[in-house]
Amino acid sequence: MRVRNRPEHLATGATLAVVGGFLDAYTYVAHGGVFANAQTGNVVFVAIDAAQGRWADAARYLPIIGAFVLGLLAAESLAARRHRRWLSDPTRAVLAAEIAVLVAVACLPVGTPSLWTTTAVAFVAALQVTTFRLVGETSYSTTMTTGNLRTLVTAAYEWLSGYDRAQRVVAGRLAVIVLAFAGGAGIGALVSGPDVLGTRATLVAAAVLAVVLAAVETHTRHLRRRGTTPPPPPTPLPPAADD
Repeated sequence: MRVRNRPEHLATGATLAVVGGFLDAYTYVAHGGVFANAQTGNVVFVAIDAAQGRWADAARYLPIIGAFVLGLLAAESLAARRHRRWLSDPTRAVLAAEIAVLVAVACLPVGTPSLWTTTAVAFVAALQVTTFRLVGETSYSTTMTTGNLRTLVTAAYEWLSGYDRAQRVVAGRLAVIVLAFAGGAGIGALVSGPDVLGTRATLVAAAVLAVVLAAVETHTRHLRRRGTTPPPPPTPLPPAADD
């Protein structure tokens, strides 16, 4: 079951990818070189530290991984409650929760341990990656880029080699998403420095998500006025594996 029951327009998907890249750069620059969006590195660090008997070092990554898992479960729980009238479109609830958490992070006192911030960002990333999975008919990720890049290269090869000219559309979409993620990371690196916004830079990401929330709300109201319901998500072509 999905939280989001319709695919995103490319502009919306790119905007969400900007936020994903921004948050990765934010935690890296402002909070000790940590990436909170993808948990591959954290799982590896836990395994390395545990194998070498450094249990305290291994344990410090567990809250971040746990917050990510909690975010995944929260998104799935919202999807399961879609049939209830008060939560017919959980997408807005997810975006509102993301915004609230990022604003709360920005309000934390200077000197708050980085673990609090990276844990909160991991929760936000999990909500977003679970909710927004399709741009057009193409699977993508807004918070990780390895799968997007792999699918982009595969689609571009099939298009340029003449094997499947239709893959031009997939390659174009994912090229925009990858560039948007990189652009967001660049912006995040610039504004997260101590001489700019520092740890309060999450307000920028919250503001961008507020724009996405407004767009989703406007589109939903437009559909209701027309008396239509969102179509079911199309079969993705091709899937983009997560990091």
